Amino acid sequence: MRPDSIPRRSLVAALLVLLTSAIAFGQTSGGAPPTIQFFMPNGTLPDREVRFTLMSDSGRVEIYYSDSKGRFVMSPMLGLKSSAEYRLVAQGDGTTYDTTSVTFKEFGIYQIQVFLRPHQPPATKPARVVDVAEFDSVAPETARQAYADAMRSYKAGQTQEAVKGLQHAIELYPDYFRALNDLGVIYMKIGKLDLAAQVFEQAIKIGPRVYYPRLNLAKIYTRQGKYKESSRMLEQLHKENPGLSEVRIALGDVLLAMNKLDEAEPHLRAALADAKLEREAAGDAHYRLGMLLNRRQKYDAAIRELSLAVEVFPNSARSHLQLGGALLQVNRIGEAERELLAAYKIGGTQMGGAQLMLGQIYFMRQNFESALQAFEQYLADVPKAPNAAEIEGVVKKIKIALNKE
Repeated sequence: MRPDSIPRRSLVAALLVLLTSAIAFGQTSGGAPPTIQFFMPNGTLPDREVRFTLMSDSGRVEIYYSDSKGRFVMSPMLGLKSSAEYRLVAQGDGTTYDTTSVTFKEFGIYQIQVFLRPHQPPATKPARVVDVAEFDSVAPETARQAYADAMRSYKAGQTQEAVKGLQHAIELYPDYFRALNDLGVIYMKIGKLDLAAQVFEQAIKIGPRVYYPRLNLAKIYTRQGKYKESSRMLEQLHKENPGLSEVRIALGDVLLAMNKLDEAEPHLRAALADAKLEREAAGDAHYRLGMLLNRRQKYDAAIRELSLAVEVFPNSARSHLQLGGALLQVNRIGEAERELLAAYKIGGTQMGGAQLMLGQIYFMRQNFESALQAFEQYLADVPKAPNAAEIEGVVKKIKIALNKE
């Protein structure tokens, strides 16, 4: 319905309702609705948005964001009422301020000031709680020798021999923490996720305060699509170890999988700001951030991140695929073709999406023979693609144009 077709009486009534609500909300504060103003622990204004939850006494719960200076207008247009009592909870960022909660009722207060609590790093755990050497020091010599032999096999590229050796070490000493964790890592790398999860769970029972088997288990949950379990575990790990960039990258990854882009991006950027971040971990973070920026359609920024990822992982088909897609979006056709061909050469049929984009490139160039070949390869690689019928139609039209049908 067009605005000029709305009955005048209904329009006037709606405007009166909105006007009345606004007046009722701000009548004791000069007609303007109150604002929430956040302050950092040192008394300055925030330099970024603050995410917070408002819970009303009626049971309504909503998540909001302040502006970049920590200000939020409690507009009646959002359904906020001056007569309600609210509990505000601002989630801590793990570095500068901790979770802060206040309760207030407007009652004519024009500005509700919220001073964020200073960040208090968690108390350092006694070294004995996380000393892996202590766990393994009581392992019998036969188990330690089996472990050493297994790791030599693994370094020599003999993965199956390494698995058998670690399994033997664990048979000799079932509480062999290091052997359990390393066996889980190998299982992860060869795609045996269920077996990896089992040995990580055993390792966690032995060393519940050691972070990396928990981190690895959370990564498995992400790969298995168990996003809630993964995010819950990683949030706890981040709370315990806010300085661990590996945890931030894994948390950013699962939040990205859950399409929570606003929450994922700060974790990835914080990890990349860590000067001590290892090169491979940085490459992974660049790739995840590049994917996120592609989803936000910020293609130039995505290209920068994905180019860095490709530098670290030149044999990563997915990095080449994402980079090729971003380049195609900004009309850098020659570079896009190069990256997409690299993606398909490395990943084969698993990178069927590369053939779809290559088909688009060749079609734009009016190289219809190559476009036909690329589209047909895409349909062969991804037979259950949601756009299969559409691509089949394009293929048919190209064949008619080339007198092949």
